[in-house]
Amino acid sequence: MGRSVKLFTLDDGQKLTIKEIMELTGCKDSAVRHRLAQCRDADKILAPKGTHKDYGYGQRGTVKKAKNIKTKVSKIAYLENKKERKAKAEKIKKNHPFYDTGAIGKLNRLLWGKW
Repeated sequence: MGRSVKLFTLDDGQKLTIKEIMELTGCKDSAVRHRLAQCRDADKILAPKGTHKDYGYGQRGTVKKAKNIKTKVSKIAYLENKKERKAKAEKIKKNHPFYDTGAIGKLNRLLWGKW
């Protein structure tokens, strides 16, 4: 008593078993079953392994990503912001007792930070 082989009919009229689809596409059993569960479109079912996209199977790279375009204005604003942050850091370093090289700075570092 053998097990019957199920034939799947695709939209274009082809009748194939899972084993035949596996040989044509290079996919494993679970991938073929997943494709068959999604649709019966022959192009999507018989697409080679690794060519999937969005919700179907087609050519890779057809979906184009939006490019992150930076304008000159945003670059200038970024550089100005960077200069402001650098100036602020220098001011803090100059006025904070932690960075003082004298006795006050040494005491401050002992109490609050660097040993």
